Amino acid sequence: MRTKLAIACCLMATGLAAAAAAQQNLQQPALSMSPLSAEQLSVYHDVLVAWMGREMPSVNLAARTQSLDANSMGDAKDCGKGLVLEPSSTLVHEFHTADLLQLGGSAITLIEPAQGEKQVHANDPERTIGSGKSIEDAVQNAFAHGLFTFSEIRFDRTHTHAIVSYSFVCGGLCGHGETLILEKTSTGWRRSGQCSNWIS
Repeated sequence: MRTKLAIACCLMATGLAAAAAAQQNLQQPALSMSPLSAEQLSVYHDVLVAWMGREMPSVNLAARTQSLDANSMGDAKDCGKGLVLEPSSTLVHEFHTADLLQLGGSAITLIEPAQGEKQVHANDPERTIGSGKSIEDAVQNAFAHGLFTFSEIRFDRTHTHAIVSYSFVCGGLCGHGETLILEKTSTGWRRSGQCSNWIS
């Protein structure tokens, strides 16, 4: 009797673990097997250059994009209003070392998202101020260990406009992000609108 009960419990635990793993896999978007195109890398480059400006000498970039979903686009009716957008995709992409030259070279360090999140947590200003760092040093340290993450890009059908989100997280109350509309110009991709933004 005890053996049957033990087997039943073991099978039940295995079934629950398999169900949890399946649920987790359903929540994670599939990874594209195609590399990022030169056009996609150009969009990412121009957003990074504009964001970094003169204040950020370097940045930790998440090595994987996130989905650009309706929530990140703010009010979907107004985001890209008037643009005929290409269908959205459920795939995400990975950045590779070979992409760094197009993205900004030595100013960018690719980092696995999970590793980046641990780094952000360990260097959260709340934590480091509590350990004795000055506010200025704690914030500078948090920025140096912050994680910049891009969404996928959604182009319009003419590929003259693109919608993309980014986030920069440097702690629980340290970060910001935006969803931008970009327009292709003779000198690159330039901001032409904003769908949403947040700050913490």
